[in-house]
Amino acid sequence: MSWANWARRAAPLLLILALGACGLRPLYGTNSVGAAMSDRLGTISVGVIGDRTGQILRTELIRTLNPQGRPAQPAYDLGVSVAETQQDVNIVSDLTTTRRNLTLTASFVLTDRKTGQPAFSDSVNEITSYNILADQYTTLIGERDARERALHAIAEDIRTRLALYFDRHP
Repeated sequence: MSWANWARRAAPLLLILALGACGLRPLYGTNSVGAAMSDRLGTISVGVIGDRTGQILRTELIRTLNPQGRPAQPAYDLGVSVAETQQDVNIVSDLTTTRRNLTLTASFVLTDRKTGQPAFSDSVNEITSYNILADQYTTLIGERDARERALHAIAEDIRTRLALYFDRHP
């Protein structure tokens, strides 16, 4: 076997070993780190978020943060507010719009129940698009689907940011 052929076959193994040596480790999973992270995220109580969009986001956050059910004695409260804007992005020659961007911004604050002080705060943006069709019902369904996709992505992003916060602040 030639040196170049051996190096080509060994490169992926060397890359994996190098990543392990640099301290890279998964936040989630079945190992003790992942289980501990799930336990910490499970101590968060998600507060009520106004309007229908907020209700959907709250449901997604509860599903992702507390898969075992709401915590009996939460250590943290999560307050979230959501803002929505829409922008026409595809205007054709007769000045009608055929596509629209839906931008959702969620600002959140994680508050420690022991101290009553904010422990972490951040904001998340998500942009999705939907088509504007002649059939109003189809357009409404497309808009609703775009909103739900954005809210799901926001919930996952918030969960990831909270996990990173907990990883850095044991």
